[in-house]
Amino acid sequence: MIDLTYTHAVFVVGLIVGITLNVLMLRTLLFPPFRIWPTPGPGTWQSVTFWTLFRAGMVLTFVIAILDWNSAGLVDLNRLVIGLPLFLVGFGITVFGYFNLGLGNTYCAADGLVSHGLYRFSRNPQYASSILGLAGTVVMADSWLTVPLALSAACVYVLMALTEERWLENRYGATYEEYKERTARFFDIQGFIHYVMDKTQPSRRTS
Repeated sequence: MIDLTYTHAVFVVGLIVGITLNVLMLRTLLFPPFRIWPTPGPGTWQSVTFWTLFRAGMVLTFVIAILDWNSAGLVDLNRLVIGLPLFLVGFGITVFGYFNLGLGNTYCAADGLVSHGLYRFSRNPQYASSILGLAGTVVMADSWLTVPLALSAACVYVLMALTEERWLENRYGATYEEYKERTARFFDIQGFIHYVMDKTQPSRRTS
């Protein structure tokens, strides 16, 4: 049997990590020129601090989901039917997004503005899909302790999207402004539906 004291200790560490990163992100958003994200580059204190806190927060969220599994008592397996697809689709899209964005841009390099693939329907598809994956984690885990850690991580993703906009405007100027005007910050559902319908239309004519 898992020691609840140990579980709660891990939870507290995860909460401190999440709150710390959110505070730093809010300061970046509200009080420039301080900036922890996007980072100035690999090896800087901003990069080391951001990625250490970010990765620790995500790992601890999943660790708590496992340690506190089923603690809320909602043992209905229907939650897996809902939660598992959200988890797999959400984080699956996140991984796929790396192929569109490229490793350099993921780590704040200026390798060119990406507006194709997933980025045609969202300026931040990886952030939106990761939030979806976190929602799936919460549903599957059936754990009250997982909720605040997942919410904290989701807030970080939202703040990442917001703080990046000024940086991208400075990097890409009018090109980004045009892209920003035609593309949703998180996800253009209507545009995606129209795209799918347009793609399937020729097959309908031939059937």
